[in-house]
Amino acid sequence: MILLDANEFSNLHYILLGEEEWSYLLQVLLKCAVMFIVVIATLRLIGRRGIMQGVFEVLTIIMLGSAAGDPMLYKNVGLLPAILIFITIGAFYRITDFIVAKYSLFETIVEGRAIRFVKDGRFDVENFRSRELSKDELFSDMRKEGVSHLGQIKAAYLEPGGEISIFYFEDEEVRYGMPLFPELNEQELNEINEEAVYACAFCGHTEKIKPAREYTCIVCKKKVWLKAIKERRIG
Repeated sequence: MILLDANEFSNLHYILLGEEEWSYLLQVLLKCAVMFIVVIATLRLIGRRGIMQGVFEVLTIIMLGSAAGDPMLYKNVGLLPAILIFITIGAFYRITDFIVAKYSLFETIVEGRAIRFVKDGRFDVENFRSRELSKDELFSDMRKEGVSHLGQIKAAYLEPGGEISIFYFEDEEVRYGMPLFPELNEQELNEINEEAVYACAFCGHTEKIKPAREYTCIVCKKKVWLKAIKERRIG
């Protein structure tokens, strides 16, 4: 264990700036600005499902966590650079928050928009084709809300923060839909052996189909089906 020299302990310059000079504080300001932008860009690449919180909240936690820990852990890191980082990041956060609230375009660039992933009982195919949306994760979230099949849902959105919002059909409007139960999702069919209502295993489009060796979905052109179910939502 390395102990601080008595001169080091009594040296105010060393405590405040570590081994750096006063000019280093200007570098801290520049580094904060660059890393602020880099972290935002990285979080946007990770995607909202990976974050599950607001972009700025995660960014603040990441940057301030490191700034707070270094001066406590390393003796050659002074207090003033860390304090300046806190002040700078706080100022950047307030300024960016103001700009986001004032200009919707900037908000869209930084945080993204809500994505509708279910429309009228089936997946909104265009959004699934243009974005990386994980069905398994969405199925899990919908099951937690008591949804057993897509036919119960009028519309569902993936919000910028990563959470989902669901709007339901009235009980009398519930239709046949793709089941969300894992054990039913595993029962995919390439050949239809009996007449019934089936749901496309990709987009959730439902249709009454007669026995056929192969049947193509009119929405997404896929040929894999699941037996659709129709039951009211409980809870």
